[in-house]
Amino acid sequence: MNDSPDTTGTTGPVGAALTSRKSYATAVAAYDTAICEAVAVSQAIAGRMVAPHVGYATKVFTRICGHGIALIRAVPRSRWVNSDSEFWDFISIAAHCRALLEGQLLLWYVIRSPESPEEWSARLNVMHLNDCCQRIKVLSYIESAEVAGLSTQATELRERLQQNSWFLKLSPKLQKKLLTGDWLAVTARDEQLAEAGWEKKDFYVLWHFLSQYIHVLPMSFYRIEANGRGTGIENDTDRGYICWMLNDSASILTACVDRMIQEFPDAAIVRRGVESMFSPGPVSNRRKP
Repeated sequence: MNDSPDTTGTTGPVGAALTSRKSYATAVAAYDTAICEAVAVSQAIAGRMVAPHVGYATKVFTRICGHGIALIRAVPRSRWVNSDSEFWDFISIAAHCRALLEGQLLLWYVIRSPESPEEWSARLNVMHLNDCCQRIKVLSYIESAEVAGLSTQATELRERLQQNSWFLKLSPKLQKKLLTGDWLAVTARDEQLAEAGWEKKDFYVLWHFLSQYIHVLPMSFYRIEANGRGTGIENDTDRGYICWMLNDSASILTACVDRMIQEFPDAAIVRRGVESMFSPGPVSNRRKP
């Protein structure tokens, strides 16, 4: 699924990343194409009357596109941003790249057609409960008045699940886990990887590598070099990592667009590469009044 970029050496989480400036420009252009098509499709399918699971999937896809736009605006030498300076540190895009990885899995999970209304209700209420409990955790720190209402809502959601025939067919262990509100999905990540066509090894090497740069962990700062790697100055390693993830992220976005087109085939017409029309965005991509 995720091809390595055209490089003059090696690109990856081990060793030096030696990517030519020409290859980097090619990767930026390929990613630009992918995000333009994704945003155009997202806007083309907005506001339609569809099955609930597809409707929720469009919301996930919107968030994927948001991270996709943030990524293209963060990389050096993107036409999406005019700037008098460049920042070449890989940390500028790592979080958005991991969000795309996770977003693809969630999209595949949400958009999958349920076998019955009870299954969809269970999956949806598990997601609602997770959202509710996460809000409680955040708002409890500031002693918000909303916590009481959210706690009541969480109780109601648990009661719905405990009365759902599909949910009750799950193993008692899984039911107990899901009722904590700590889990977003009924299926485990490895099941979601298989459904989305990811090799487990390929996914986790990316996910764990990106995690090192999302957080301030030793792998992200042990090899900082004066006026080079990890300082924001252009260097082979950060340029190589950015190039690598632009190529993989472009593949992820394209796969997500393909999946949405399966549900909205008429939207395929708006896929025109960097000439796709949407707004807001670069001037050349904005729809004419």
